[in-house]
Amino acid sequence: PIMSDFLDLHDDHTSRRVLYLVAVLLVALPLVQGLMQIWPLQLTNIQWRFGAANALSGILLLPVMGLSLLLVMARGLGSTVLARMVGIVASLFTVSLLASLVVFGLDAQQLKTIVSSQMSAAFNVTTIRVGMLTVVFIVAYAFIALMGFMALPGSAANRPAAKRAASAAPDNDDSPGLIVGR
Repeated sequence: PIMSDFLDLHDDHTSRRVLYLVAVLLVALPLVQGLMQIWPLQLTNIQWRFGAANALSGILLLPVMGLSLLLVMARGLGSTVLARMVGIVASLFTVSLLASLVVFGLDAQQLKTIVSSQMSAAFNVTTIRVGMLTVVFIVAYAFIALMGFMALPGSAANRPAAKRAASAAPDNDDSPGLIVGR
């Protein structure tokens, strides 16, 4: 019963604003911090791209949490617009991470030939760690995107819950039905 009131944010404007702010900060601040770590951009430098992928792989958890919070709020508020926005942003993260994984793999293969033998072990560990983290976050963002689009009111995901709620509702129909026998 306590948690059932948790998502009732319709009349609590202050809590909604705080949750929106926290969610947006969870998404935006790590991205700004990551950009500051890799600035100035040197997209044509293969060593810079490898280092940037390494630096950015560590900031992906907080945006997942922020988008998840926004998705929970969208469900609690019944907001189709917010759910779609979360789905779109998560889809953009997914596509960007897929592209960066391909580029990172190609860069790692090319850099492997010039890495010194004493740095080879560290290079391999970094390559595996960044690759695995990227795959994990691709799955996480894709799942959030899918849930963002499935969480829409009237979608197939919500229909069984509506049917359960309708069937669980007490039958308080006082109107006369079909009268047989007169």
